[in-house]
Amino acid sequence: MARGTPSAAYPLLALPEARRRLAALVLEPLGVERRAVPTALGAWPAAPVRTPGPVPRVPTSAMDGFALARPARRGSLEFRLVPRRPDRLKPGEATAIATGAPLPRGATAVARLEAARVSGSRLRLAHPVPPGRDVHGAGAAIASGSVLARPDRPLDAYALAGLIAAHVREVRVRPLRITVLATGDELVRRTTAGVGPADAIGPWIAATASRWATVTRARPLPDDARRIRQALERASRRSDLLVTVGGSSVGPRDRTKRAVAEAGRLVFGGVRVNVLKRAGLGVVRKRPVVILPGQIESAVVSFHEFGLPLIGRWRGTDPRSRVRLRLARRFKVDHRMDSTVLFATRSGRAEPLGWGVTRYGALLEAEAFGYFRRGRTYRAGALLDLQRLIR
Repeated sequence: MARGTPSAAYPLLALPEARRRLAALVLEPLGVERRAVPTALGAWPAAPVRTPGPVPRVPTSAMDGFALARPARRGSLEFRLVPRRPDRLKPGEATAIATGAPLPRGATAVARLEAARVSGSRLRLAHPVPPGRDVHGAGAAIASGSVLARPDRPLDAYALAGLIAAHVREVRVRPLRITVLATGDELVRRTTAGVGPADAIGPWIAATASRWATVTRARPLPDDARRIRQALERASRRSDLLVTVGGSSVGPRDRTKRAVAEAGRLVFGGVRVNVLKRAGLGVVRKRPVVILPGQIESAVVSFHEFGLPLIGRWRGTDPRSRVRLRLARRFKVDHRMDSTVLFATRSGRAEPLGWGVTRYGALLEAEAFGYFRRGRTYRAGALLDLQRLIR
């Protein structure tokens, strides 16, 4: 739909066409900022992060014991014990050393505590120790130039530990900013007067998307297309992705799509699949807007279908996954549209949980979903290709 034509009808698209339009959407690149490494847990690097040098930078001891220089005489088992670890050992000298400590220059091996006996200023070995024994060479832990973090995965505790060990102080990251705008007079009354239904969908989106993005939930908006349009315009200035919840219906009640069309453009306003039919996609100030219905199952499935692919394009990895399972029992799609069906896994098979717009209980149990043809009967044992629900 072109900008400025909000009163036109919103035809329901076939799902493949809606997916094509979603894939054709041009996404603005994410901004880049610098973060101190200890504060970057969960952030997504802007580029591969490599070690600036080897770890360790110099040879270190792999054991508690004694750093040994080469023997003063070939085959000698006795060494002069230097009480304080010097910068350099001379032939025939040894000094106490702890695991991980840098070897003094001139040291060629480490004798373990249990393989040596101290008598005054003399150290006697139980057996010869060959050069290199129990020594970690430079780069033994992390080779110079190794990739410690990649842009297609967030920085986890192991990556942070590696970066700190490699003396990397800061990283360049690409934050993804999502704003969720829920609409409905009943939600406003809940906020202001403490009565009425609570917004359960906004918290679900925030919890689900927070592993890839920073999610902000705006205050609920009234059922007013002008107020919704203004909120979309404001949020588009500080967000990469906008997600609306509610106000997606038919006729005069389809306020959110009208507001999106007035503020920018509507890419599509519905899909010919039960529970996706009220979902939509738009653009405001070059920022995509995923339009979710105000019913829980519709919102969850629509966000999987139209929200997660956008996140995946920015992050370079598709958050979605699929599973193939045999159908546990026969069921028929008794609906005038192709329909979404939720499934639980029981004894390794897909158990259909039905469909509907208020099935909280089914969502608590469901592990996957799929789309099925209207009027068709599916027999037990049929092989199904399902999309996993993000948990």
